[in-house]
Amino acid sequence: MNITMFRQLALVALLLAPFSSHAASDIKVSHSQAGEGKAPYVGVSLGSADYDLANDSSPSFSIFGGIALNELLAIELGMIDFGDATNAAVKSEASAFYGSVLANGALSSELSAFVQLGLASWDYDVASADDSSVDVFWGLGLNYDVSQGLAARLAIQQFSIDASFGNLSREEDILNISLGLIYRF
Repeated sequence: MNITMFRQLALVALLLAPFSSHAASDIKVSHSQAGEGKAPYVGVSLGSADYDLANDSSPSFSIFGGIALNELLAIELGMIDFGDATNAAVKSEASAFYGSVLANGALSSELSAFVQLGLASWDYDVASADDSSVDVFWGLGLNYDVSQGLAARLAIQQFSIDASFGNLSREEDILNISLGLIYRF
């Protein structure tokens, strides 16, 4: 098991610990999620995209929007630019449009945790070659209600890109860690 995989598993375990059977009985619905029905939101985030194969990282940027179907489920659409990474003078860059489902759980009246699962339509360029396709991605994170309509988000997302350039195959995993703001209508 390499160190990157170990870090990912440790982060998943740490963020999912509050959802253990003992903690699940203490989960409360926060004021911003209760009784609102379908609540739309938009957000923006800045982060760091860690390219596994390129062994480099780059600043990332994303915009997203969604709708909370109830206090537990939301649907989210977004766009993310992973920036570019360089390995041995070979430049790689990637971006994706995504659609996902989020499962939320309130940890307190201001703090909630979420897990995310979706499909990402990605574009991946290496040197002068490019490829695009659709792959599954996952994420998890925390939302903190700053005020009635504003929240801060910490998100960790894992994107797997299986690109083909003629007879050359390249499997790039991008771990994106970001901080963002969400505005709820």
